[in-house]
Amino acid sequence: MATVSIDSKSFEKVVDAIQKFGEGAEAEINKYLPGEGGEVIKKNIQSRLPTSGRTWSGKSPAAKSIDPFRKIGANLAVEVLATNAYKYLYFPDDGSSTKNHYGGQEFMQRGAEDSTEEITDNIINKILQKF
Repeated sequence: MATVSIDSKSFEKVVDAIQKFGEGAEAEINKYLPGEGGEVIKKNIQSRLPTSGRTWSGKSPAAKSIDPFRKIGANLAVEVLATNAYKYLYFPDDGSSTKNHYGGQEFMQRGAEDSTEEITDNIINKILQKF
């Protein structure tokens, strides 16, 4: 599982918005992250997923061609996880290699990092629209 935090410049923008608008801003962030924010992260991770190109009768579709992730919201956070059928994505992501698989691709981490600027801008826009 990858943990990603936003850079200090973006964080300062969000903190300023929270301080200016108080608990209402926190509520907007908590509403945005598990919904639209999680979708942005999922999209950026999915675009980096590897495909094996393997096909046979009864084989489930490649993770890249469907939505293999679920989102769990928390206070000022969202967690994006692979669904049970696609837990194998752990192996190419974290560096666990087997004889036939290439690991260390870190698509979860890099996809989430690619999302931080868009999510930060969207959070600030949502807070400003609300107040």
